[in-house]
Amino acid sequence: MIAIRILVLCGAALFVAACLPVTTKHPVGSTAGFKPDPALLGLWKGHGDDRDPGEPAEDAYFAFLRSGDGAITVILITPEKDGDDWGTFHVEAATLGANHFMNVHGELKNGKPDDDSLSKENILFLYSLGADGKLTLTLLDEKATAAAIMAGRIAGTVDPGSMGDVHITAEPAALDAFFATKEGAALFSAKFVTLTKLE
Repeated sequence: MIAIRILVLCGAALFVAACLPVTTKHPVGSTAGFKPDPALLGLWKGHGDDRDPGEPAEDAYFAFLRSGDGAITVILITPEKDGDDWGTFHVEAATLGANHFMNVHGELKNGKPDDDSLSKENILFLYSLGADGKLTLTLLDEKATAAAIMAGRIAGTVDPGSMGDVHITAEPAALDAFFATKEGAALFSAKFVTLTKLE
């Protein structure tokens, strides 16, 4: 199965158990401008921990490629015994203050247009490169983000129920101002994956 529940289809993932991810009405970083981060480009390998007991973690390969539109195309491949699963994703990278972000949405799933409704949403990652060269991607914590919305710290909606979807609706200027702060960065605590670059 394609190894991204949060980007492809809830319930079909390798990496995270959270469902569904926090989404944003607008991509974060539009006021600062999107620019491919050269440090991201290349081939990366990672594996997830969201698996049944006793089952091995499955490796996945992420190719970050520069797009002609100033964005990044990510190709995700998860090798399978009965045929590889793969998908492509459109990524807009931006830096606000000390925080580095990726806005992601799906494009293709196994060579066909990804028509899942979640693929049309802006899914936001905070990313960091460690001293060891590893790339860590982190998602917004659903409960913490819902609490920030309910407190009026950032505009958004929270659907009813304990599993209600959380959607940030702030306009670009307010959105970027919030996520440039330590408070905004602190909402990212749902680790997605740590990747190792392949030379």
